[in-house]
Amino acid sequence: MLILGDEGHYHGRFPWVTASLVVTNIFVFMAQVGLGEPFTNGFSCVPEEMISCQDLVGTKYHKVKMDVGGRFDRKGNYQPKIETKSFPIKHYHGPVPIHLTMFTSMFMHGDIFHLIGNMWFLLIFGRNVECAMSHGRFLAFYVACGLAANVAHVLSDMHSIIPCLGASGAISGTMGAYISIHPLNKIKIWMGWWLGVIEVPAIVVIGIWFVLQYTSAFVGLEDDMYSDNVAYFAHLGGFCAGFAILRGMVFYIRRQQATGEITEDEPLAPVEQDAVSPPLPAVQANIPDPLSDTGVKAGAPDPFATFLSVQTLRKMQEKKREEQEATSN
Repeated sequence: MLILGDEGHYHGRFPWVTASLVVTNIFVFMAQVGLGEPFTNGFSCVPEEMISCQDLVGTKYHKVKMDVGGRFDRKGNYQPKIETKSFPIKHYHGPVPIHLTMFTSMFMHGDIFHLIGNMWFLLIFGRNVECAMSHGRFLAFYVACGLAANVAHVLSDMHSIIPCLGASGAISGTMGAYISIHPLNKIKIWMGWWLGVIEVPAIVVIGIWFVLQYTSAFVGLEDDMYSDNVAYFAHLGGFCAGFAILRGMVFYIRRQQATGEITEDEPLAPVEQDAVSPPLPAVQANIPDPLSDTGVKAGAPDPFATFLSVQTLRKMQEKKREEQEATSN
């Protein structure tokens, strides 16, 4: 199964923050390859360093329970043989203060496949979220989700000495915002040569992903033997933070609209001029008035005005232009 893409809602804007984040992650990975382990381990997030506020230096040993070769009993049931083994982890000097690693680790990756997987998900889900917000808001949102993800990871195992790195926490936050903005957006998925490409609503795809992360996180928490060294709690923390921040932004803007601090037709993100075509000439004079015919007044637009269609944005700009002309006359 491979996610290929989604429906675009760009409204004439280019998601340059998403593209810049991809380029930044690639350059940081190249720096990791060039500078080696001292740079990677020194600037990764280590929970023990965050809790103790001390920069760990030298070789530390991480204990892991492992199945070293069990046997099958007479009933055919496998009986594992569990032993605890210690693995050395080298720690190097990091930034000052050491808590900056919660930020630097967001741009680092363990290997080329880790990088490719994260950047692919960022490109798929980040574009529409950035274009629904604004460039600056999306950048702040991305960083906030990454920090929240690292906090969740630290709290899940506060004395772990294993370096944690990767952009998946911040990207999980982007997915949380995506499912809030475009829950029914079609995601294209390649299901193999037999089924080919199918389209599935985003709420189903991301929902399945969330259930898998949740299950894996608590299975690994129950027994270290089943842990695969993936920071699942960082994924869950980033996702929940992204969803909560997005809904908080909507609530704040709706409250501003209610108090009259911003107008209903003021978009959250600036609309590019080429995204909205010039107003069309009035060719129909007898357009029915929904209010007079039905007695039902349409609700206020979603405060995230750029979530709306281009046609709605065009009507909003026409209304504003008419008001300006009436004021000038």
